[in-house]
Amino acid sequence: MDITDLKIGFIGCGGIASHHLNQLISLGVKPIAFCDIDESRALSFAHRVGAGSTYTNYHDLFEKEHLDAVWICIPPFAHKDEVVVAAEKNVNVFIEKPIALDISTARSMVDAIHRYNVKSWVGYHWRQYDGVKRARTALMKEGGRIGLVEGYWWGWIPSTIGGWWIRRDMSGGQVVEQTTHIFDLARFLCGEIETVYTEMDTILHTDIPGFTIEDVGVFTLRFTNGAVGVISNTSAAQPTGGAVGLKIIAKSLQLEISPQSAKIYRGMESTEIRHSVNPYLEEDKKFLKSIVENADTEVPIEEGLRTLAATLAAVESWRRKRPVKVEEMLG
Repeated sequence: MDITDLKIGFIGCGGIASHHLNQLISLGVKPIAFCDIDESRALSFAHRVGAGSTYTNYHDLFEKEHLDAVWICIPPFAHKDEVVVAAEKNVNVFIEKPIALDISTARSMVDAIHRYNVKSWVGYHWRQYDGVKRARTALMKEGGRIGLVEGYWWGWIPSTIGGWWIRRDMSGGQVVEQTTHIFDLARFLCGEIETVYTEMDTILHTDIPGFTIEDVGVFTLRFTNGAVGVISNTSAAQPTGGAVGLKIIAKSLQLEISPQSAKIYRGMESTEIRHSVNPYLEEDKKFLKSIVENADTEVPIEEGLRTLAATLAAVESWRRKRPVKVEEMLG
């Protein structure tokens, strides 16, 4: 079987789903079914591939279609039992981050994936940058002990996303919905996060009606390997002043990861590795290939659970006004 023979469906036909559809089309893959609560969006996806069934309820999708894999691209608050139903139908699951807003829902996903032995992949695309992979190899082989980690997501309110993003009950806040990429990258490069202490507030967007999430936040981390770190986020950066990335100081080298490149500093020398791959294309292609070859996936559902637990620990620390252990969130 070739990846072009796989029967693919979509749940959620918004912006990120459109991005994934573009990658699949470029790979010669033609999805056959699309589901969205707004039927017009599902119809637009079907039109783009020239065919395909459309649905407004994912239960109907799974009942009527015999899929090999499904791309789940819905907002955090919309996650219910779609992963469980997919697994029960023996459908492999690609799911965008964050996988849920609470641990119980996320755990039900993990349990179903294991129970029915289907493949899963969580859309943490930063892991697919070739610069990140080479930097990780250097860090593991020659970096020595990791001491300090600094991450940041300084951006603005996404203009292409609906009003749910500014509501904590629907997005989880910027740390859960967006800065999750930096928490995941920190885990990928530096190991598990043990404890989080948070200071965050709404200071700059108090004039926006219905804005209930943080607009500034600072998260102090202790990793299980002893390293300390800090991640900050804001949705109030100026359009010309945004910055996203991660810096690491280890015993024998220093790393700086950005959306454009990975820089490795060794003594008086520095090397910049410009990212040369489309990370979305890489993750979509690898997921399809894992299905055809019956191979393990690089970012299984458990990774989504553990990164979610770290960001939820950050929110819980803010609520309790004290450090919170990530394992406490996992139960």
